[in-house]
Amino acid sequence: MSSKTFSPILLMLFFFASCSNSTTIGDKKEAAIENNTVSSSGNFLTMKINGKEWKADSEIFAAFHPEGYNNAILIAGSKGPKDKNEQAFNLNLYKTTGPGIFQFANGNAENSVIQLANLSEEHFMYGSMMGFTVKVNVTKASKNPTIVEATFEGELTGNASDKIVITEGKFYYHE
Repeated sequence: MSSKTFSPILLMLFFFASCSNSTTIGDKKEAAIENNTVSSSGNFLTMKINGKEWKADSEIFAAFHPEGYNNAILIAGSKGPKDKNEQAFNLNLYKTTGPGIFQFANGNAENSVIQLANLSEEHFMYGSMMGFTVKVNVTKASKNPTIVEATFEGELTGNASDKIVITEGKFYYHE
């Protein structure tokens, strides 16, 4: 085989190999995003609200026993534009030693809280002081590095006295 014949064939092989690999990697990443296993940062927060999918697209954050808190696990994420319409979600567990199943409602002795803000102009607050009942299963939690994985479900009362039902809540955060 001459060197003139070898070079084009070699280039074609590299081209086809690189096209094949990028498609496979792209397909795997797309499937992972659909299955809530990765985002641009690798972290995610998803849930169904009254059966409709809700996915955080920014501000996905967790903390395990942060300074200044009473053995807290903090979970947060936001959806939508960075303005007054941003939908912000927070779930804060207090006086917890680590992973476990936590069931709590508004007025609980630990002051644990869940809230979702800005679903619409009329419905700007669910949970928090409006009322809630929730079950959270924290499966992983560590401080250095920060790792929090959890599932959750519950019912949140809104500022207009309506209620939303959260099902299939999933949270994954690895620092």
